[in-house]
Amino acid sequence: MTKGLEKIAPGVYRVDAIGFKNAINMLLLENDDGWTLVDTGVAGSVGRIKDAIASLGAGPGDLKRIFLTHQHDDHTGGLKGLLEWAPNTEVGSTSHEADVISGRRGLDPPSNAFFRRMSSNARPPGVPVGKVLREGDLVSGFRLISTPGHTLGHASLLRDSDGLLFTADAFGCLPRRIRVGVRKALCTDPPLAKRSAQKLLAEDFATVIMAHGPVLREGARARLQESVERCRY
Repeated sequence: MTKGLEKIAPGVYRVDAIGFKNAINMLLLENDDGWTLVDTGVAGSVGRIKDAIASLGAGPGDLKRIFLTHQHDDHTGGLKGLLEWAPNTEVGSTSHEADVISGRRGLDPPSNAFFRRMSSNARPPGVPVGKVLREGDLVSGFRLISTPGHTLGHASLLRDSDGLLFTADAFGCLPRRIRVGVRKALCTDPPLAKRSAQKLLAEDFATVIMAHGPVLREGARARLQESVERCRY
């Protein structure tokens, strides 16, 4: 198996978007007709994604779907490059994120004034989203859970059959401690992010994959619960 690719469960692989393990995590999900990629990392992640797909015995024609959990460029940065390689891939997201990713509206601003200034010139990918998903819809066997706050249309994914939860940025570990919404300063609406984190805790899950941070297996629920209890948003 290629470096930066880790099998988490049957049909589920974690892919490192950059050269540091667990810094930015993407998922490859196996389907009967090919593969679904969850998030696309940064612009420089395209080669790593191609290598991961190739190591699984697949090619551009086998990448059937891309689901984007939210608009930030460490999750959408590789989108254009991947679509050049696999132009028939369907792109999906929630409705609000689709409006942003397609360029119909601007990026959601972070709550922190410094980060708002730093990101004032940032632009969304400007790529059309062909499939809009809603709460409860399935993404390759994972149920979509609406978890706004980090961005206003942010989504997480849960495979109910084995309790495998992908929080995306509803939780995150940058650099060492698990926090709600990764960092308060990066959230568009921090109190809403906390409510979404509490919503996830009401779900039945066992293993947790965050977009930033290590996979949580033993004691996953307790660690997420602790981060919510520490949260002062």
